[in-house]
Amino acid sequence: MSREPGARPSLVRLLPRHELGALLDAFVPLSPVRRWRVLDTAGAALVERGGEAHAAADGAGVAPLVTPLTLDGEAIGTLELAPAAPLDAGHALLRAAHSVLEQALAAASMRRELASETLERYREVHLAYRLGEVLTGGVELAALPARVLDEAVRVVQAPYALLVLDDDDAGGRVAAERGAEGSADGAREVVAAIRAGSAADRAGIDVDERPEAAAHAVRLWAPLRAGERTVGGLLLSRPAGSRVFSAGDAKMLSALAAQAATSIENARLHAASLEQARMARELQLAHEVQSRLMPTVLPSSTSWQLAAWWSAAREVAGDFYDATRQGETTVVTVGDVADKGMAAALFMALTRSVLRASAVDGRDPGDVVTRANALLCADASDGMFVTLAHAHLASDGTVRYANAGHNPPLVARADGSLERLPRTGILVGWDDAARYGVETVRLASGDALVLYTDGVTEARDARGREYGEERLVELVRDHVAARRSAAAIVSALRTDLAGFVGDADAFDDATVLVALRGSGERVSTSQAPGT
Repeated sequence: MSREPGARPSLVRLLPRHELGALLDAFVPLSPVRRWRVLDTAGAALVERGGEAHAAADGAGVAPLVTPLTLDGEAIGTLELAPAAPLDAGHALLRAAHSVLEQALAAASMRRELASETLERYREVHLAYRLGEVLTGGVELAALPARVLDEAVRVVQAPYALLVLDDDDAGGRVAAERGAEGSADGAREVVAAIRAGSAADRAGIDVDERPEAAAHAVRLWAPLRAGERTVGGLLLSRPAGSRVFSAGDAKMLSALAAQAATSIENARLHAASLEQARMARELQLAHEVQSRLMPTVLPSSTSWQLAAWWSAAREVAGDFYDATRQGETTVVTVGDVADKGMAAALFMALTRSVLRASAVDGRDPGDVVTRANALLCADASDGMFVTLAHAHLASDGTVRYANAGHNPPLVARADGSLERLPRTGILVGWDDAARYGVETVRLASGDALVLYTDGVTEARDARGREYGEERLVELVRDHVAARRSAAAIVSALRTDLAGFVGDADAFDDATVLVALRGSGERVSTSQAPGT
C-alpha cells in the first residue's frame, strides 16, 4: 500500500512498549546473559531486557550487535544485542529476533493502514451524505459558496478558506471567504498564481517559505470542475510553521469540491432556467399588452374602408399602426421604431400615445408630428427614433399627410395607376427643432392609400432574397383595379408574403394599413392584428 511521504508513524506508535517487551521476553530465557534493547531513530531506548548482563558484557569488552528495524525499506528503529561473549553478527538468535520484530511491525503497519483506509472511506461516505443534505434541498445559488466553505473548514481544519467562481469575470470572483479580519491579505494573489499555473485543474499541496507569504504559507487547493470545465476553486491555508496538509486532506477537499461544483452548476442552470421562463412569460405578457394597443376594430364610415395587419418578428415589436375618428375625419398612422426588442416596444407605445395626445385639438398632420417629435426627443435615449406616416382622411376623399422619414405611402388608383407619396420631414426623435410639412392628395372612389413598414418589402425567403417594393406595388395595383375590398387586399398581401418567405425566420416586424375610398356605402372594416 502506498504511504504519503513524512506520514510514517513512529516505531512505538506501531508497537507500544508493552508489546515490544513481550516479544523480547520470548528471547531472554534463551540467552540470560545477554542484554536486549530496542532503540528509536534518535537512539533512545524504548524497551530493555536482560540489563544485569550489561556490565559483564561491557567488562568483557564485547561490542554489541546492532541491526536496523525497517518498514518498507525505511529504518524506524534499531535492535541491539549485547552478548556476554563474542557472537557473529549473523547469529541465529539475533536473526530470529530481528525477523520476529520486523514481521510484527509489518503486521501492525498493515492493520494501521487498513484502519486508516476504513476511516477514510467512512469520512468520504459521511461527507457525501452530509453534502447531499447541505448542498441540496432548495439552497439558493448565492448561498451555496458559503455552505461549501463551512463544510471545507469542518472537514479539513484551516484558519483561512476562500472560494472563487468563474462567472462573467475571466479572473474569477471571490464568492465566499472564511477567516479572521485581515487574514485575506495576499490570498487573492495566491489564488491568481495557482490558477495561472499548469496545476490549476488538480488538487495540490504547497508550502511557500517566502516571508511575504507567511499568512498563507501552507496551502491546499482543489479546483471546482463541472464536467470538463473548471468553474472555480477552493483554497485552504495555514500560516507559516503550521502542520502541512496531508494527502488525505487533499482527497477529502477534492471530494467536497467535486460535489460542490456539480451543485453550483446545477443551481446555476436551475436559476438560468427560471430566469428564462420568467423572461419568456414577461415577453408573452408584453406581446399580449402590445397587441391590445393595436386597434382590433377600425373606425368605419361611408367614405373609407380600413384594414390592417401587424406582425412582430419577435415577442414584441417596434412597428405599430393606429386609426381613430376625429369628427368627420379618419386619422391613420403607421410607424416603425428603428430598433427591436423591449426597448423598441416601449418606445413604440410612447410614440403612439404622444401622437394621439398631440392630435386631439384638430392640428393638421404636420403640426401633430412636429409637436410629437419635440416631446419624444426629450425621451429618445441611446439613439432611439421612429419613422412614421400620419394621414388625415376627409370624407370627400382629401388626404393630408406628413411623412417623417418613412417608406413612401402608395396611392393605387382604380384605373391601374400608382403614386408614391414623398417624405415631408426627417425621422421623429432625432432633432427636437425639426419641422414637418404637409402634403395633400385626393382619392376618388375605389382608390386606395397603402401605408406599410419596411418589414414588408424587406422580408426575405430562405435564400436571402427580398420581397421588394415592386412585388408589393404589383399586388396592390392589381387588387385595387379588380375592385377588391380593403380587407381582401390585406389578406392577399399576407398570403403572398407568407408564401414568399416560407419557412425562413422573420427578418423584421411587418405592418400594413389599407384605406380604400368608399362609394358611399358604410362597410364594417374590423381587422385584428396578425401574429
